[in-house]
Amino acid sequence: MSLKAAIGEGNALVDVNDFKFNFSAPIHPSPPFDFPKEDPRTFTAKDIIAILRFHNAKFKKGKRSGESRLPTKVQPTKAKTPISKAFNKKDIRGRMIFQHWPRSPKGKDITPENSIPGKCTPNGIQLWGATLGDFYFVRRKPDLPNLITISTGSKLMNWMKANEELDYAKDEIWDAEREEEPRVIKPWSPRVKIEEIEENIRLGKVGKPIVKKDMKGKKVPPSDGANFSSSWPLVPFSYKTERLTSSIDINHLPTKLVVHDPWNLLAVGSVNEYGKAERRPREEWETKPDRTHIYKLQFSKDGVERAEREGNKQAMSMQKEALLNKVVNHPPQLGFVDAENAPEGYFIHPPPAIPGPFEPPIFVVLPPQPQLSDPVSKLNDALEEAHLYISPSHIIGVGNHSVAYEAEWELPRAAVAPPPSTGLIICKSCVASDVARIIREEDGEHGERMDPKWKVKSAEMKIVAGDLSAVSDESDADEHEDQSESISYHAEFTGPVRSVRTTIDWQDPFHPTCQHIKPRPEVPPTVKMRVVGKVSNQHDAHLAREAANYQSFEKHMSEHWSGLNALPPLHDPVPVGPLVPQFYGYYVPEQRFEVEDGRDEEDSEEDGKEDGEEDGEEDGEEDEEYDSEDGYEESEMSTTSSAQNTKFLGYLSPIMLLEDCGSIVKPEQLTHDQRNEALSLIYRFHHAGWVHGSVYARNILAQPGPISDPPSERSQRTPSFRLIDFGRSYRCDAEGSNRSIWVEDKYHEQSSTKNLFGMSMF
Repeated sequence: MSLKAAIGEGNALVDVNDFKFNFSAPIHPSPPFDFPKEDPRTFTAKDIIAILRFHNAKFKKGKRSGESRLPTKVQPTKAKTPISKAFNKKDIRGRMIFQHWPRSPKGKDITPENSIPGKCTPNGIQLWGATLGDFYFVRRKPDLPNLITISTGSKLMNWMKANEELDYAKDEIWDAEREEEPRVIKPWSPRVKIEEIEENIRLGKVGKPIVKKDMKGKKVPPSDGANFSSSWPLVPFSYKTERLTSSIDINHLPTKLVVHDPWNLLAVGSVNEYGKAERRPREEWETKPDRTHIYKLQFSKDGVERAEREGNKQAMSMQKEALLNKVVNHPPQLGFVDAENAPEGYFIHPPPAIPGPFEPPIFVVLPPQPQLSDPVSKLNDALEEAHLYISPSHIIGVGNHSVAYEAEWELPRAAVAPPPSTGLIICKSCVASDVARIIREEDGEHGERMDPKWKVKSAEMKIVAGDLSAVSDESDADEHEDQSESISYHAEFTGPVRSVRTTIDWQDPFHPTCQHIKPRPEVPPTVKMRVVGKVSNQHDAHLAREAANYQSFEKHMSEHWSGLNALPPLHDPVPVGPLVPQFYGYYVPEQRFEVEDGRDEEDSEEDGKEDGEEDGEEDGEEDEEYDSEDGYEESEMSTTSSAQNTKFLGYLSPIMLLEDCGSIVKPEQLTHDQRNEALSLIYRFHHAGWVHGSVYARNILAQPGPISDPPSERSQRTPSFRLIDFGRSYRCDAEGSNRSIWVEDKYHEQSSTKNLFGMSMF
């Protein structure tokens, strides 16, 4: 049998001798139906040629006539819009889990009872990963491929090591062992921006100095611009201040607040001895005589406990740092016993982070530093108060319970951007040159006289973790506190250290004698930052409850941590950003404006509580009863004052200062990942044991991020979200007495938030 075929243009020639095509061979088993069987179909070469000619003629006809080979009815129309617009990028999931953890077919079942924790941030959410590559799908039961759960590399690594299942995931375990630890990401420091603004103020580019007058009322001409006193103080709101995003420990907040309120905005909707609040946004600050009020910092009971807790942690952290510096900066091989008797100096070639061995480092011994006074430091230490400026031109919003203003907060410089020390300094460039000269004189130009012991890698150093029980008792620490804070560290150093005593002297930073040091300009002792100031309507306890809740929040709720969390029922990981704004204090009038003539302070306090409890229905919303146990009490840090039993002065609102976290979120403008991140705020808030009580779009804010970058580099593509307005929030009791109501409210909020962002859990 032979077959010859030649394919020409539109022709097929086949020479066949007894050649047949039989398509009767069954490919699949016969169906279980009793259909009448047909005779097998037999195709000859002529049949094949006829089929080929038919199809070739059909396509050739379309080609010759210039028409498309496709039927007219299915002709594609030309797209009128670009592909980028037709394809909605907002629905793309960028953050998703894409890896599977391999399991041994004979491995044990992973159950909640035998689960082992992995790396975790203080928020207590178990599923944490440094990157998306640290999240995995894993089979709980190796023999059930459809029973898949979400986990992280650190959790699975610990579980596999505990259950000796190491052979099937060697690469994954290797990656998990090298995953970085969770860490706090600090907000961008405003120091650079503050110094830039101050330089522009000196040059007269921004800001408007307050006109100074002498005793006769004549204007005093400004002095030399190099001195900060010639340009300061400035007219409030005469330049754009930097937004304050850094954290200030609650025990470091100013205890005294001087509020500048020319328009009587602290009266809110009431009347006091100055009349009603004047909301005239077009008036300039200089058109009104300044009016000041003295306020004092007030803590709730939880705030007092938090201040003590943060103070203990800070003392412990400082002691840990001192232990490290004691050995790193004062090695014991120099012949002294402790850091108090050690000479001042530093390493030119610091010991490496690895244990060693390494060549002996060079330690520079500095000459004794003269003890001089530091005028700026003394001035900063003396500043125990801050100033707040509010204007109707910078109102943010008016709510049912309060009014929010964009305020200027002038506080001690050390609280935001500590100024450089005005004490004597030493030029390290000159010291390095001097040490090189001394070593050349001792060892020779090319080291021919160097002692051989300086070339031998005989030194070792390592940081060792130990118990800090002797330093501080952490028995009452919160279970979600950072465990690294309860660990002490000390350095173990062995081997020789080459000490060199320099001949370079200390210098005055304002009048240096070295060409490497640029004279420092004088800086003002205070700095103005932009914050949000909230004032309350009279007889409304909403603001007081909100301030008490802020002081009850754990510190991690306002911190930005590295990595991502996967929080059920959300399937996609989300960044571990802050949940709430930074809290900068709750201040009340030092002079009790609500006290009438002949009434004592205790009576006024009782009336104040009754007024807060009688907060009734407003705009269809009824406030919850204010729990007196979470009320305020004056701490030792608060300034004290006696009651002013004078004439009735009227109402002055308390003030709560917060971080400015941007504008109200617009869900329709967010991408899938951004909506998922904003949605996770409520789930993380619930995981912390709280219910918000007022889940609306107006209570979720967004700002360009990340806030760890300079403002010029932040983008709306990476927004930073926050929850606000916690006047109705409450947490689940430790005893669980309100748990049933709490659970019901929690699920209601989750459903409302899911509908708000148009997200589905599955």
